[in-house]
Amino acid sequence: QVQQKDKSDEEVAHAINQKLGDTPGISYSEIAARAYDCGRTELAIKLLEYEPRSGEQVPLLLKMKRSKLALSKAIESGDTDLVYTVVLHLKNELNRGAFFMTLQNQPVALSLYRQFCKHQERETLKDLYNQDDNHQELGNFHVHASYAEKRIEGRVAALQSAQDAYSKAKKSFAAKATEEQVKLLRLQRHLQEDLDKPYVDLSLHDTVSTLILDGHHKRAEQLYRDFKIPDKRYWWLKLSALATRGDWEEMEKFSKSKKSPIGYLPFVEISVKHHNRYEAKKYAARVAPEQRVKALLLVGCVGQ
Repeated sequence: QVQQKDKSDEEVAHAINQKLGDTPGISYSEIAARAYDCGRTELAIKLLEYEPRSGEQVPLLLKMKRSKLALSKAIESGDTDLVYTVVLHLKNELNRGAFFMTLQNQPVALSLYRQFCKHQERETLKDLYNQDDNHQELGNFHVHASYAEKRIEGRVAALQSAQDAYSKAKKSFAAKATEEQVKLLRLQRHLQEDLDKPYVDLSLHDTVSTLILDGHHKRAEQLYRDFKIPDKRYWWLKLSALATRGDWEEMEKFSKSKKSPIGYLPFVEISVKHHNRYEAKKYAARVAPEQRVKALLLVGCVGQ
């Protein structure tokens, strides 16, 4: 029947199905393969409609160069491995543009391929995001890529690409945060060169803290201004670093530089914490009235 030429492919496939039905041991994929070998490709495709096993349908469809149909059948089957097989076959068969366009029309396959790329082919992932105009994911891709860069220049370049992508995605917070990270990296590189100490990859907080701990107060002050660190945060940070360093003279100078945005009780508390009641007493009198009793208790001057 496969070789009958006078009937349409549909009629022949239907006749074969009527005759064989769901007879155990009958493989429609084998009959379809025979039809294909006889040059009856369309008949083979019709016969495959009666093949219940996707694992049998799909390889023959690929052999017949019906890759898009194979992809649809693989997706219908819910078999992830089968979908991967077809996607990778398509990748080798089609040019890049046609391959991406095919995936665009099959969200399930596209999603699985992205997962594959995340683990196997990260550069292809970038092309996929570009094809989609998915600027936010492209930005995330560049940020991720920046961590793999050993050289500062490479990392900065990747982060600048991320910033550009976030701007296109109108993600202003992410774009600004990336811009700040580039600024910090460049500054850390200069600090590293000037001070011969590792600064790259420290957070902004730790960079400032390390500078204060090493006595580089002017440089720390510059970062405070350049990165617009909130006053309260900077005062807490500097106070903590000066106490750790045991630089009581600098702490007193700092306390008088302007009115403390965090008050003076923290000066008392941190001096006591570092076992220096003598210094703590200097600040107790400057504590706000509603907190003064607590300050005096801390320094052991309750009678005053």
